[in-house]
Amino acid sequence: MKISWGVKIAATYIIFVIGVLVMVFIFMNQDVHLVTDNYYAKELEYQKQIDKINRTNQLEEQLQIINQQSFVQFIFPVQFKPEEITGKINFYRPSDQSKDIAIDVATDTSNSQIVFTDIFVKGVWKVKVDWSVKENHYYNEKILLVN
Repeated sequence: MKISWGVKIAATYIIFVIGVLVMVFIFMNQDVHLVTDNYYAKELEYQKQIDKINRTNQLEEQLQIINQQSFVQFIFPVQFKPEEITGKINFYRPSDQSKDIAIDVATDTSNSQIVFTDIFVKGVWKVKVDWSVKENHYYNEKILLVN
């Protein structure tokens, strides 16, 4: 039995349409993970973030983030009084948003704070320290590897 060229063209178009519909169905059922849920609102506030970073870079002494085997130590500049330092330390897990951890800044008398890493999953973490002294806001970031 011989198939005419018209039937071959029609079969090609039908196979193409079915293929496109299958691909659309597959891609529409994929789970998309955004870096943040409200990325547009965060983008509008980014100028404030730039101001914090610039203010931080102008400090005489910078915040030190020291990654040890079992803990992470945050040493804030000694030019500030420990009771004046407030803020949040965010441990951001790039591969899984549900593992993110936020801790309040609570410095001791030597302007340092220790966070033990036994609560963290091993791997790469981004530490975001958003801190303030009186009316001045500061921001630091660092990539950590927790073993």
